[in-house]
Amino acid sequence: MAYYDDFYQEPRQKRGSTPQRRPAPSSRQSAARGPRYAASLRTNQPNKRRTSGYQSGGGGRFRLNRLTRTILMDLALTIAGLLIFLLFQRVLHSNSVDPTQLPNTSPVASAPLDGTTPSNGGTTTSAGPFASKFPDKFTTGEVEKTDTTYKSQHLNITITQGQRGDAIYYLADIYVSDIKYLKTAFAGGKYGGGTASIADTLAENNGILGINGDYYSARNDGIVIRNGELYREKVFADVLIMNNDGSMATYTADAFDIDTVKQNGAWQGWSFGPMLLQNGQPMTEFNSNVVRANPRTAIGYYEPGHYCFIVVDGRQPGYSEGLAMADLSQLMYDLGCKVAYNFDGGQTSMMVFDGKVVNKPYKDGRSCSDIVYVGEGE
Repeated sequence: MAYYDDFYQEPRQKRGSTPQRRPAPSSRQSAARGPRYAASLRTNQPNKRRTSGYQSGGGGRFRLNRLTRTILMDLALTIAGLLIFLLFQRVLHSNSVDPTQLPNTSPVASAPLDGTTPSNGGTTTSAGPFASKFPDKFTTGEVEKTDTTYKSQHLNITITQGQRGDAIYYLADIYVSDIKYLKTAFAGGKYGGGTASIADTLAENNGILGINGDYYSARNDGIVIRNGELYREKVFADVLIMNNDGSMATYTADAFDIDTVKQNGAWQGWSFGPMLLQNGQPMTEFNSNVVRANPRTAIGYYEPGHYCFIVVDGRQPGYSEGLAMADLSQLMYDLGCKVAYNFDGGQTSMMVFDGKVVNKPYKDGRSCSDIVYVGEGE
């Protein structure tokens, strides 16, 4: 049988007996033991609301969940505020740029660049300075077009499909009679105009063939020269410059001199990279962390007036795995390029010809902020 001591401690049970609840002391018992004892009972009386909560586990968990929700909400608001701030800064930065018109110091070619004497006595035709250098590549005015070719007075485009290892690629071999037919365009028609599909941006600019560019809007630094205008001059990684004479050159960030470009001018300038050839030779080390097999977009240079676009499909087992950077470098060398440069890749890698997507983009591709294209318009 259970019994209590004089201070109403927890009952001690005999082995095998049924636990019993401690009876609450009556007011007479409390009075008999004196006011100090009654006061001690009031002081030590457990809070029923708290005790019941902890016994059920609800109250403690409720307070813990409420604290966790508060912390998570504060963290989410902080992250959202930071993202809004960065977005605002990017929009403010992008829309506040006034481009600088770069000088065109390259002389207009009056003879073929290979040094031979032109048949017209030393003057260039209206088609452009490279027309007499590649006389069999252009027409006298008519347009000849198939599903994979385009030939006119100003352009010659031939698209072929190739395979390198487990990768499928599409090569566009390009001749232009003048560099003004190899152009760039921003999504939305302006610097900081957001993103759009390559097909839409190409159509808005009456382009014939286009690929994604360097996705300049993904950063607030990196050279941006578009169609002879300088929009951004802060260096980021490797740089590709297309000069006004049609030549191309790549530079590391340390070797690039923006003052020289401002003085001599340039037609195009991109900043993504990496460069794919060193002094015309394939490379094995690159200024990039994304060197494993991936979808790729690149531009190649043979000589003034002769270029190529290449898009490699990837991340699609059973069809095309993509190319590692070293394999892309070797491919550009094998194609005969003297200069080659890597643009944005992955899901962005797309080629569009005559309004149709040529390759099979990863996850159907995505919109981008800029394109590189060829077209007939001035």
